[in-house]
Amino acid sequence: MKPAIADVMIHIDENLPEYGMCAIADTLCGHAHVISGCLSSKARHMILVRYDADAMRASELLSQVRNHGVHAELVGF
Repeated sequence: MKPAIADVMIHIDENLPEYGMCAIADTLCGHAHVISGCLSSKARHMILVRYDADAMRASELLSQVRNHGVHAELVGF
């Protein structure tokens, strides 16, 4: 059976330097069920995450981001 691929946008409230945002995206990409985590070139506070929705929930991704000590929310939910 094919995985249910979903995209979620995560908004980070803090104004982090690029290396801070990259560290968060790298953490997300390290998860077995995450396909990609891309920083937005137009909106510095946004990360677009593509993941297997059958294997995890968007709220789990949000928790991983918040574990970096930032305030964040899912966009479009």
